[in-house]
Parts: sequence; structure tokens; C-alpha cells
Amino acid sequence: MINVAYNHDMREKHKKHIFKMAARIMYLFFIKPADCSSLVKRSYDRISDGYDEIWTNHMRDLTGLLISRLNPNTGDISLDLTCGTGFATNLIVQKTGAIVVGVDNSEGMITQARKNYGNSCKFVQADILKYLKKQPSCSVDTVTCCWGLGYSRPFAVLREIRRVLRKGGKVGIIDNSLFSLREVMYCSFLTFAEQPEKFVNLMRFRFLMNSWHLGLYCLLLGLKPKKLWGGEKSYSVENGKKAIEKLRATGGAAGFEYASNDEDSEEIFDRFAEILEEKYLRSDGITITHRYLAGIAVK
Repeated sequence: MINVAYNHDMREKHKKHIFKMAARIMYLFFIKPADCSSLVKRSYDRISDGYDEIWTNHMRDLTGLLISRLNPNTGDISLDLTCGTGFATNLIVQKTGAIVVGVDNSEGMITQARKNYGNSCKFVQADILKYLKKQPSCSVDTVTCCWGLGYSRPFAVLREIRRVLRKGGKVGIIDNSLFSLREVMYCSFLTFAEQPEKFVNLMRFRFLMNSWHLGLYCLLLGLKPKKLWGGEKSYSVENGKKAIEKLRATGGAAGFEYASNDEDSEEIFDRFAEILEEKYLRSDGITITHRYLAGIAVK
């Protein structure tokens, strides 16, 4: 009888309130939207010190491939948007031999970028769209945006990139796709469906679906896609707790860590870790997969 009562209590505790959760999402989407930009900036400021070890090094081959395929010319005037800690910015310097301007909205990331590559690059803390709008038309040869376009307004950013590019100028983009962490997002939904009232901030990002989505935007804006590709890259962790730690350290959970109030955060993340284990823990651990898109276009 005790086991029956205990199992009943546990089922009630972890009951999914799907309709309440759907209503909560609608409320947060239409009535009380979150300040996503500030929350993402807060996340990246927090993780900036360890970002290179956890994320940059994991994705360096994909970022390097984009810059290699972009192949900027010696002496090109270049902008690197959402530059983070400056890894891609410095790769462009190595190709062009000229100073490259890196732009990012996170103070922590820009501080780290200046420590890493301040002698060879110029770094500016600013919202990338606002920064682009202040630049003269036809003034830049090369523009890159690595792992951050979806945090801004992709169509508006690409429109401004086309404006600032000189004729024949090139743009290179690599970013997580809309469905990059679909397993993680599924588990986050299940977590909050147990306690919808603790879901207080809905992150409204604009990640593109795939590389063809990027190519379509480029065509609509008068940029000619030269190469489009995509893929995925995974890593494994021992358990749900390690998965959460990694996601929070890579920016994969940027903004999501503020989906609940601070006083509920530990409880929510503990349950999130349990659900990740229930759904995806295998003999070799939990696999976290990032799905990405990339493309190069010419004006």
C-alpha cells in the first residue's frame, strides 16, 4: 500500500499539464514577451571566461571551414558579426593581413576577445543590427557572422549586410538551425509542463530552418548564394546533470536559464536533468546534437 501511494504521489507530482502549458506559452508570446536580447547577453557575459574551451574548440573545424571557403582576399576590409571571443575574427586577419572589426553585444565576450586577439583585431561591443545601420553603404569587402545570427533579426541583418558590402563583396554565415537542439527543447517543454506557472520567460529566437532558408533570404535581398551546406556535430555526457552544465556553458541554453525565476531555477534544472536521462540516457551517456546551417553569398 505504501508503494502504491508513493507511486501515485510521484505520478501526480510529475503529471504533464499540456493544455495549461500551451496556454502559458500563448500568454508569454503575445501578452508578456521576454527581453530576449538582454537575457542572451546576460548568459554570454556569464560564460565568456570558459567559452573557448567548451564551445569554440568544439566547433573550431566548422568555423574554420567557413572562413576557408569564404577565402577573403588580401587587404579586404572585413566585419565579423557576433564575433564572440574573436576566433573567427582572427582567422580572417590571417587570410587578409588587415585589421578586422569584430562586433558582439556581450561585454564579457568582447573583453575576452580583446585579451585573445586585441593586438591584431579591433573589437566593438554593440548590437550587430544597430552597428550595421551606422556603417556607410558599399564600404566593406567581407562580412561574417558565426553562431549568432538567430539571436538577432536575420532578414534585417542580411539586408544591412548587402547594403554595406561593395559590389563583388562576400558574406559568410554559420549558425545553429531552428531544430538544432530539438531533443533538449522537447525535454525542456516536458519539464515546464509539470509546473507551467513557473515558466516566466519565453525565448523568441529567429534561427533559420536550414541552409536553403538562408539561401532564400539571400536571393530575396539580391545576394547570390555561392555555396550552401549544413550538418550536425555531437558530444556525449555522462548524465543529465552534466548535460545541463555543458549546455549552460556553451550558450546552448542561452536565455533558457532565465525561463524560470531565480528561486525556482535549481528545482527546474534538476528536473530537466532527470527528464533528459529518462528520454535519452544510453549505455554511453547522453548525446547532445547541434544541427547547423552555413552559406556563402556574393553581392
